[in-house]
Amino acid sequence: MKVNLWKYGAVLAVYCATNQGAALAANLDNACQNQDPFLGRTVLNGQTVCLPNKSRTYLSIGNTSNVDSYAITTGYGSGDLNLYAKNGAWPKLDGSDPSSVKAGNGECIVISNPSNYWSYIAIDGASEGASLVVDLGATSCRTVDSTTPPDRDDRYEYDYVNLKVFRFQFSDTPLEWGTMQADLEKTVQYYTEQSYGKFSVYYDVSEPVITINRPKRDFDNDFFAWRAAWQAEVKNRGVDPDNPGKATVVMMVAPQVGNFNSSAAPPSISLYHHTPGVIAHELGHALGLRHAKAIEAGAGRVIGDHDYDKESLNYGNVYSMMGMGAHSLQSYNLLYKHYFRWLTDSDVPIINSSGTYRIYAFDHARNDLGYIGLRLKSGNGLYTYWLEYRTTNQNYPNTKDGILINLQGYFENEKDARFWKTTSYLLDMTPGSKTPGWWGDDQTDSELVIGKSYTDHWGGFRITPTAKGGVDGTERAWIDVKVELLSGN
Repeated sequence: MKVNLWKYGAVLAVYCATNQGAALAANLDNACQNQDPFLGRTVLNGQTVCLPNKSRTYLSIGNTSNVDSYAITTGYGSGDLNLYAKNGAWPKLDGSDPSSVKAGNGECIVISNPSNYWSYIAIDGASEGASLVVDLGATSCRTVDSTTPPDRDDRYEYDYVNLKVFRFQFSDTPLEWGTMQADLEKTVQYYTEQSYGKFSVYYDVSEPVITINRPKRDFDNDFFAWRAAWQAEVKNRGVDPDNPGKATVVMMVAPQVGNFNSSAAPPSISLYHHTPGVIAHELGHALGLRHAKAIEAGAGRVIGDHDYDKESLNYGNVYSMMGMGAHSLQSYNLLYKHYFRWLTDSDVPIINSSGTYRIYAFDHARNDLGYIGLRLKSGNGLYTYWLEYRTTNQNYPNTKDGILINLQGYFENEKDARFWKTTSYLLDMTPGSKTPGWWGDDQTDSELVIGKSYTDHWGGFRITPTAKGGVDGTERAWIDVKVELLSGN
């Protein structure tokens, strides 16, 4: 007997069993906790495998004609996978074959009376860390352990950072940074304003300049030798650059070695470009943030097919500090301010009802006039849109005429535990308008301007900026956004 259950256009096909096979009471194992992703094509009866992340996967299982039913169970991890199966042939992904397409990774298909030796499985969708098992003879799927703890909140947990500065020079190349004190003070002021007074940067430059008694050319072509050399000098002064202490970042300052760029990863910075913007940008990395990126999905497409290699554009947020806005000390975007806990839910609420909402310019030193942004969930429930109104970017003043939108959760594939799991992705509301050209050109008109609408890629809502007002160039500037939640939300 075949039963199809339809909800919101999705089909859940359950194939009921005949008189053989008892329902399994066992839990599904969380295989990805101790296994690498399964790269084979044939799974064995009762073998729980860790599925590859965010990729369409095809599997087969033999001996299915010797049982009256079999059950396929998936679960755990994050994201949203869809499960398809068929006895004797590869399943179609249009719902015409047995499928389970609920929100999340917890899916179940039970197939009865299989007549063919081989059965086939397809897994599709955007998921990470999901497990799968096939149980021959089972009449129901396994259960998923509901006691599994939720993901930890891996945002930055302190309201300050201590910047421990170590300055270096070489026997033939002195360190020249006469404006160091002023530049550090500008960095302090920047973070005070960005955090609305909620975050402090302290710095210590008491350590005298360290002279490496070798010419700079000895290291110009050997990054690893140079890193080992400066780290050893820092350790000799009682600080471990890999573990300097709570809320502490080591900043190594030197003349530029070779063509090495300034860089950072928690908990240290290598600084060769001595400006406040570079300090502020690299400090963001040292505290756990990746670049503010963009999605480049091609002409006419705001969001593509979830293909990281084709869509992800590094530095793509041309407006933001962690993108291309470092040199001119542009504001962090709202999603990255959220990482530092500088925002509350009342500053940037999640919108659950249709209406017109006013948001004030967020890129000023205060945020007490009303909403400074909005959040909207995608129709599939997996992602969060962050809407912001930016008015101070002198390079791109057209942001005053619309809203910028960053997407949270898309390509949430960070592998380095030192960094935040989330990378922000700017959405271009006029995709392909400036292609080809400088690699970042197409993102310089990303705002959704007044009178234009955007509909969620997954069908959850439609938004339209409708008017702007207030005092231009100040925190009193505002824009109104009409939000229409669509069917099913």
